[in-house]
Formats: sequence, C-alpha cells, structure tokens
Amino acid sequence: MFERFTRDARLVVTLAEEEAGDLGSPTIEAEHLLLAATRLDPSTPVGATLAAHGLGHDELLEALDAERAHSLAAVGISISDFDLPPARPTPKPRFGANAKSALEHGLRIALERGDRRIEAGHVLLAVLRSEVGTVPRALREADVDREALSDGLAAALD
Repeated sequence: MFERFTRDARLVVTLAEEEAGDLGSPTIEAEHLLLAATRLDPSTPVGATLAAHGLGHDELLEALDAERAHSLAAVGISISDFDLPPARPTPKPRFGANAKSALEHGLRIALERGDRRIEAGHVLLAVLRSEVGTVPRALREADVDREALSDGLAAALD
C-alpha cells in the first residue's frame, strides 16, 4: 500500500512515528498522524489548509493535553493529583488500530475519488471521519470545525 503514497503522505507517516516516540507512546495513533500533518510545509495544500483552519502543531498539542485532562476528569481523575515524569521517547512505536484504520480508509477515499495516488489529504480525511475518539474531542477543544476542515482538505485534493 505504501508504494501508492505520495512524498507528503509518506512524510506524514514518518513524522507520526516520531510524534508517537517523542510523546512516549508505544503506538502510533490517529492523533499522531494529525500532529504530523501540522508539521508539513504550510505551502503544501494540506499544510495550508490546516493553517487556514487555525490548526498548528502547538495548538493541537495543547488541545490534546486538554482533551486528556477532560477525559480523565470524566472518570474522577485529575492530572494535577500526579507528579508525572516527562514522557520518555520510545524507540519504535507500532501502528495502533485507529492509525491502521485511517491509512486503510485513506486508500478507500482515494479509490472512491478515482485518485491513483494516496495523498496526505486522503489520510487526514480518513482521520477526520471518525465521530468518536481523541481526535474529534481534541478538535472540539481547539475550536476547529471538523466538517469545514474536511471540506477544505477535500478541495485541496482537487
């Protein structure tokens, strides 16, 4: 499947691995794919679309932190109750279920559109399709309109 990925799509996957490792995650998840995309050059279609919707790397990291705090608070856990050490980078994270699903759905989106190559935009459209999970909750935290962002990414693929 990766042979059909464009340079930017491959870069998103590579950067997602780095993001997961830097954050101490043993798995690459959909949130890492989105974080990675925020590191793309803003002159690329995906980078420009994310920037136009106010979604930068720092903003997304803050939103993900806030989402985690809210999710833990929902079950009665406060992060401030713990003196957590900084995350240790992990050597080689594996792909988690939601990242695998996003990559597979990215392929399906490309095929549905009649595109021969899988672009970073296809992968992100797949990430954004999920109605539940960390990514939609973090985007709400960041006040990002997921539907408008999806529309922008789809337009960038045209």
